[in-house]
Amino acid sequence: MNTSKKKSVSRVICNNSIDYIKDLLDYTTNTKHKTLYTNYETKITTLVDTFLKTHSQLIENLFTIKNNLTFTLSYKEENLNNNYNNTINNIPSQHTIPSQYSIPSFIDIFRHLITINEFITQFTLDEQKSLKDNLSNNKTKKECYTFLNKSQVGTKLLTIYNSFIYTYPTLYTNLLNLFPSLEFHSLLINNFTSYKLLEEIELKIKKLITYSIVWKGKTYPNIVYVFMYDDKHTPTTKEQIETLGTHIIKRLLFFNEFLNTNHLPERFILFLTDKKKEIDKDLTENYHFKTKHVNTAVTNSRDIIIYRKEELFKSIFHEAIHFHHLDFRNLSSPYAKSTLEHFIKTHHINTDNTYLLYEAITETLANVLNSLYYSRDTKEMKLSLKNEIIFSTLQVSKILHLCNYSQWNDFSFNKSTNSQLTKSKTLKSNQHKLKSNQHKLKSNQHNNKKFKQDSCVFSYYVIKLYLLLNLPLYFKTILDKHLKFIETEKSFKQLRELIDVSRNNLLLKQFINSLLQGMNKKLTNNKVNSKVNSKVNNKVNSKKLKSKNITKYNTIKKTMRMTCNENTIIL
Repeated sequence: MNTSKKKSVSRVICNNSIDYIKDLLDYTTNTKHKTLYTNYETKITTLVDTFLKTHSQLIENLFTIKNNLTFTLSYKEENLNNNYNNTINNIPSQHTIPSQYSIPSFIDIFRHLITINEFITQFTLDEQKSLKDNLSNNKTKKECYTFLNKSQVGTKLLTIYNSFIYTYPTLYTNLLNLFPSLEFHSLLINNFTSYKLLEEIELKIKKLITYSIVWKGKTYPNIVYVFMYDDKHTPTTKEQIETLGTHIIKRLLFFNEFLNTNHLPERFILFLTDKKKEIDKDLTENYHFKTKHVNTAVTNSRDIIIYRKEELFKSIFHEAIHFHHLDFRNLSSPYAKSTLEHFIKTHHINTDNTYLLYEAITETLANVLNSLYYSRDTKEMKLSLKNEIIFSTLQVSKILHLCNYSQWNDFSFNKSTNSQLTKSKTLKSNQHKLKSNQHKLKSNQHNNKKFKQDSCVFSYYVIKLYLLLNLPLYFKTILDKHLKFIETEKSFKQLRELIDVSRNNLLLKQFINSLLQGMNKKLTNNKVNSKVNSKVNNKVNSKKLKSKNITKYNTIKKTMRMTCNENTIIL
């Protein structure tokens, strides 16, 4: 199939992010900060140029695969037969059998599960009462989802469910008999798909497009399932549907061509929801990064599910890297353990968090491939990668600001600062003498700085930035010719050294410190203006609030995206 030569990328987010950075730095009036931005941009441009030159053969091969991958595509459209009422329990009867692809009623599934003794007894008595009260048939599904999303017992329910289905296979089979389409959508109920997304999918997804292809003389039926809304924002014409399918499948098949393998997901399922990854009130008040703020997809090494429209194409690469085992998963190896210990010793982060280091390996490669696929040549890729690294720097700065780190050295320790850790241990050993002071230390540092993560924020954003800032050496020493992470003691040692070089870079420190200073200044000014505006009815101020800059900067300030390049196919 020949694809359109029309550019499929929007750089609006990249450009707006750069404008926002310049606004934070007072770029037009502060000569020192203008020079700092120019120096950082020049460093990134030189870095990307070096990467493209030193790996020119690899980049050329990747472009060749991208440009020459062809197949014949066909598709089928259908409206979903979701036979569930949006308010109360409606277990399907023999007269209303939904298709195997229909979205199952997740709330009705949970309602049924809490009637099963083997399931409900895994909760405390108070939790059991709370579940039964808040998931009762008198509650609307929206009310049920709101409860599950906000309560700790909701998180526990997902954990128990994902254990229950393996511990009690007979009971799980009974559940599948009651809810037949759960088998197809089984991967949706996991610890990464938030209740907000389950709610959106259950109550609003109405349409399915199933793609099949003929590739290299072989037919692959139902290679991709795309679930979407049934409204004006979804592809409707034959050209739109074929273009969407082509862009998805070209990315899905990329590693099959590159690795020369026929291995494909059994089910590749996409839900084009409008739910975005954003900083919300919950995050700003609790410093707790949840899956709703960060995650987009999940794989179990057999199936792949992507459940946001946002960053769809990058997420295909990310999950395909997991699927083809190009990252590493053995976190218990001595090499991986020592690397994690190094990060904890050199960063002011919470040791209670789970850190999946391989996610940084996956996301870095996905970022590079995403930039390549959004480019027609190396010149465009140079711009794309430069924008991504600058955007990644902004995203890390936003995370630090959100968690009240005032400067880079509050977060990332240099060698001389490591002595602070020893001092901290000494303070703990003298608790009886410094009780009140320690309480303040915990309040100010632990709660306001050592953020909690249910998702891999440290890997997705921070470590990824470190790797992007040393991209030529990373590709040369830590990835093999198949772009697979080399799992040796030497590679993990090089990984630690590479990251130390990046995080101790003076220009990076100065740049992020200036961004943090700008964010703190804006925050202070906003508080002052808020007090003034509450007393004075100023029409001029009202007009300023409606300015285009305010609107575009608000979008950039809120977003938790991992990339700034975006498609124009399904915006």
